[in-house]
Formats: sequence, structure tokens, C-alpha cells
Amino acid sequence: MKAWHRLPPATDELLDLLGALYEGPLEAEPWRGFAERLRVLFEARNVAITLHHPQGLVRDSYVMAQDPADATDWVAVETTYRRDFMHDDPLRLALFAPGTIVQLDSVERSAEFARYVNELGIGSCLRVGFAEPGGMRGWIDIVRAQAHTMPFDGAHVDLLRTLLPHLARTLALYAVQKTREAECTIYEDTIEHFALGTLLLDGELRVMRLNRVAQAILAAEPGLAITRGRLRSTDPGVQRKLDRALRDAAALAADGSPAGPGELLRIAAKAGHPLGVLVRPLMQALWFRGAHAPSVVVYLTDPTQRLEALQPDRQSSRELVERLFGLTPQEARLTLLLADGCALADAARHIGVAEAAARNYSKRIYAKTGIRNRSELVRLVHRSLALLG
Repeated sequence: MKAWHRLPPATDELLDLLGALYEGPLEAEPWRGFAERLRVLFEARNVAITLHHPQGLVRDSYVMAQDPADATDWVAVETTYRRDFMHDDPLRLALFAPGTIVQLDSVERSAEFARYVNELGIGSCLRVGFAEPGGMRGWIDIVRAQAHTMPFDGAHVDLLRTLLPHLARTLALYAVQKTREAECTIYEDTIEHFALGTLLLDGELRVMRLNRVAQAILAAEPGLAITRGRLRSTDPGVQRKLDRALRDAAALAADGSPAGPGELLRIAAKAGHPLGVLVRPLMQALWFRGAHAPSVVVYLTDPTQRLEALQPDRQSSRELVERLFGLTPQEARLTLLLADGCALADAARHIGVAEAAARNYSKRIYAKTGIRNRSELVRLVHRSLALLG
């Protein structure tokens, strides 16, 4: 019968390091806590975790844990290194293969570089390189002060070797997380260009997140607000309808039912026009369900709110319209105003011309864009990239 292999002991230090390592992607400065724990454990002057290493004189992107007594300007150190030493350094990051662990002070470098390191009071140094399958790379530099009499030894190298597969895994998690965040930012920005407010609620109908448009709508409308983490109306009748719609949507999400059209509510606002409120269930992921999971989305619209992207004073929108349709700056401004529902006379006043001149501009706009009337102009602009300006 095959004997069981004895598992290595899980020391408190190792478990603490692993915990900080896997929490790293959630920190504002990724792996800042891990770097500090590593610094203390290795009795280091500083620990730097580099996550992007561009060529030339552009600075690295790194997180550093530093001894509180260390007043070194490491930005200036990096600038000098890149300018004077990096091109001749056989251990520069670009050449440092993932999975490699090297004691830097044991490798011969130029006499000039050795003098520079000595002036900085740098002692024993360890470097480890790691990577994730998508191509993102990382490096950790652990630096002891020259005053520390002991160099790093085999135990330190062994610990880094134990951490290597975990470094690669957490880097992969971080890369996926940041890619998804970038996707969400794109989608959120697109929604906001259409002046559509969104609120995300969990299974207990607590507001988890809302976008900037929703914040602006709620700030301008005293009858609807987030109170103690929940969407509340000052009108009891509206609150009953809202509660029912939210409960129904949460129940559908909990049952795993396909997201339907949702329930549309019209809420009277202070200016007399109704706010549009659409409540929809969210399809919950198979492995992420329950009261803690996103369950309901609430869309808010204020029909009186003008689309920011269609305002003629917004330079990015104006330039997009100019390039898309071959218009002059003045024609582009008029196009945006007309597409936003502005009357020709009002649009003329806004751009500082007579109504007759604005009418001539509009004829040239129609000719350049190949349309015949204003309704086609509205459709053309609203279906174009101009709304992303």
C-alpha cells in the first residue's frame, strides 16, 4: 500500500503571508499589506512589488513597503538607475524570467553601479519574478539596509519559492478583475451618456451601488432618496408601489427566473413632470446567489434632463460631430442643439446668429448628411458615435 506523503507544516508566518497575498487584489494599493508583512518578516529596508515595467525613462508602476526610518527618495533612485545603469544591467526586469529567484548582491555588476549602491546604503537584495497566463508580469525586490550584518539565506529563498505559484495565481486573479472593471467602466460610461440612472440592489433590497446619473437625479428630487441604504419615497402611495415592484423583482431573481421587462412606475416630481422608474430582476449567477448577491436593478430617468453629450459647449461632442459628418464648428453646434430638441430660433440665439442664418446652416447640414428633415437629423445623431462625446 502506498504511504501517505507528510505535508509540510503551515507556519503562522506563511499563513499570514498567503492571506495578505490573496487579499492583495482588493486593496486600493494592490498587495500593499503583503509587501509590508514581507518586509517585516525578512527584516528588510523596503519591499517593492512592480506590476508594470515600461522601457525608456518612464517610471515603473510599483507598490512599496518602506521602513519608516528610511528617507530615501526612491523615485529619484529609479530615475538615476534608468538613465545611467539599466541598459547594461544583466538583471534588469525586462530580462528577468518568471519563476527566477536571484540574490542580486551575489551577481557581479559594474564598479560604477556597485559604488552607487554603496552610496545608497543598500545591502543584501533578493528579486523574484512571476507571471500569469495572460501575459502580465510582476517582480518583487526585497532590500536590506547595509547596516544589517546578515545576508539573505536559503530559508528566505525557500519561502519565496513556496510563494511563487501563489504569486502567479493572485496575479491572474488581479488581471481578470481589472479587465472586468475596465469592461464595466465602458458600459457604465455608455449608460451615463444617455442620462440613464442605475441602482443595483441585493436580495434584501439594499442599495449596493448607483451611478453618477442616479446620484444627480436623486439629489435634485426631494421625494425620492436613499435612506439607511434603501430606496425610499416620501409619498406613502408611491412607496407601496415601489416596495411591491422591488419585492416581486427580488423574488424572480431568487427563483432564477429569466429577467422580464420589469415593472415601470411613474413618480411625480417637484417640477410636475414624472420621473421614470423601471424595476427589473437580475439573473443571478449559478454559483453566486442569495441575499448578498446583486438581485434587482432600478433604472431612473428624468425626461427634462438634457443629454450632456448633446450640449454644444461640450468640445468632445462638437469635434466628433464635425469629423463624423464633415461639418464646420458652427454647423456642428447647431446640429447638437437641434438633435437635443431645441427650436431653431432658440438654437440661433444660443450660437449667436440670426434665425435666417441658422436656417441656412441647417440646409447645409441636411445636404452634407444626406437627410431631408429634422426628424432624420435627430435619428442620425442619436444613432451615431456623437453620443459618446
